[in-house]
Amino acid sequence: MTTSSDNQLFQDFLPVSWEEWKARATADLRDIPYDRIRWKTPDGFLLEPRYAADNMHMPPGACTAKSHNGWNNCRRIPVTNCRSANTEALTALSDDATALEFSITSPDLCNKENLELLFESIHFPATAIYLSGSVGDPHRLLENLASITAFSENKGGLLTEVQKNTRELFSAARSLSEFRFLAIDTLPWHERGATPSQEIALALAGVSDLMNRFIAQDVAPERIAAAIEIVMAAGSSHFVELAKPRAFRSLYPFVLKAYGAPENASTVLFARISSKNRSLLDPFTNVLRQTTGAISSILGGYDSLQIDPFDNGISVSLNDAERISANIHLILKEESFLDRVNDPAAGSYYIETLTAELAATAWKQFVEIEAAGGLAEAIKNGMVPDAIARAASSARKNIENRKKNLIGVNRYLWPLTVGQEEQLDALQNAAETARNTSETTSFELLRLKAERHRITTGSIPSVFIWLSGDPALGIRQASFMEDFFRCGGFGIAGTALLDADSSSCATALENNPSIVALCVAEKDPVPAAETICMTIRKQLPGAIIVMAGKPPEGHERLLAAGLDSFVYTSINVLAMLQSYHLKTGIQ
Repeated sequence: MTTSSDNQLFQDFLPVSWEEWKARATADLRDIPYDRIRWKTPDGFLLEPRYAADNMHMPPGACTAKSHNGWNNCRRIPVTNCRSANTEALTALSDDATALEFSITSPDLCNKENLELLFESIHFPATAIYLSGSVGDPHRLLENLASITAFSENKGGLLTEVQKNTRELFSAARSLSEFRFLAIDTLPWHERGATPSQEIALALAGVSDLMNRFIAQDVAPERIAAAIEIVMAAGSSHFVELAKPRAFRSLYPFVLKAYGAPENASTVLFARISSKNRSLLDPFTNVLRQTTGAISSILGGYDSLQIDPFDNGISVSLNDAERISANIHLILKEESFLDRVNDPAAGSYYIETLTAELAATAWKQFVEIEAAGGLAEAIKNGMVPDAIARAASSARKNIENRKKNLIGVNRYLWPLTVGQEEQLDALQNAAETARNTSETTSFELLRLKAERHRITTGSIPSVFIWLSGDPALGIRQASFMEDFFRCGGFGIAGTALLDADSSSCATALENNPSIVALCVAEKDPVPAAETICMTIRKQLPGAIIVMAGKPPEGHERLLAAGLDSFVYTSINVLAMLQSYHLKTGIQ
């Protein structure tokens, strides 16, 4: 067997420049604008469909990759009783967790005696301990931790943001050299709708804010940097979420340098899998979302990864949900070997360009925050909340008009299980609670309303899909319409290819549908659709008639014949479904 160099391997292929490729692609697209195959990210910059050495961008600074691609498998444990939480923690460690996050429910649980009980039999050098929630006075907490035998060897951290400015925090933690107690948590901003570049900018601004606060208290900048841990959310947009931590790592040294801290100070990043796009009604799709987010986090270089159970215990038992979500770590490490290659994204033309664009956009936003007086002032004067509100509004529109697909939520629904039907009140309450931080609840509340109507009245408004013309095109339109109406909880009374006559109309109206959806696949759909509308109006005057596709030329004739509305890809799906709820009596 002989080996071949790259030159030998590709010598029969002529090099193609970026300009040549773009010209050929434009010619092949014909009447389709080239911009249709470019991607505009939520952060507003455009990405090309092809990247190579001659059109890629590199991040502004070197991505300070870790020396290895391992990560802490962190299990979050609510603490209401220290003894039971310790038992749960030891079980998690036996299941291959390598880090523990204790979410404290009361400051009373943070005295030395309770902490010792909570940490009993945990080997501190091998297990990173994180604390979050209601920890009370951070100064006293750090003193208590420092007084616990061998805790000085722990490499965990405090994940609750510290508001105190005093240097006494550093005095209390002087023996905790590797315990990071200054957390910058961008998860709340992520849940409110921040884009990835905004999350990076807010993390950088948080670092700057901490540096300002504690340097003013005569704390050395290198000591401040050594105490910082960055907490970010990992969503399911794979490449963007992979590039996000890499972009942060490329920018972080510039902030450190500005404050006199070593540019090579270690960056510790903690990822939480986002729950913003978690479905209540189709829970097992959440496992796929979590897996995508976990892969992005690992390849992007987070140091710790925490994955909550994929369901809150309403649709799936909490024990099963926790076990399945915890196994994602094991599968990605022991079966996919994602810990074997350090910074596997390095050198990818596309990912390096995406990293560079994210970094450039985030840096611009960071500079604007700093010019406004820093993070605290930018929040106070509304600059940061307003920017995030605009991003959230844009993201919400993309979900409502299905430019962003959420499987099991606004596309391709799975019917509710018997168990879910018995838990409608609990599902309703969970959806209402998550309304302000979830992308899914608007559609899921719509389905829950329809389901409650079915249980109350014994029936659900149904839709008959009437195909006419070219069957191949009509079937595609019918699939679109069926998926559209199922998102609103409507039943499907049937689908059939019919002629525009009275006998066909009788077939369509046999089950007394509330809505008739026309899929007229003809070059000029108006004559056939007009005839069908008038026939339906005679036989079932109360039926709502809708038509697949944008309004064609002459659509006024259809409206005059009784057509209610048109359904097509760029409409606001949520608003249309809400209107059909009202028209069919779903309250």
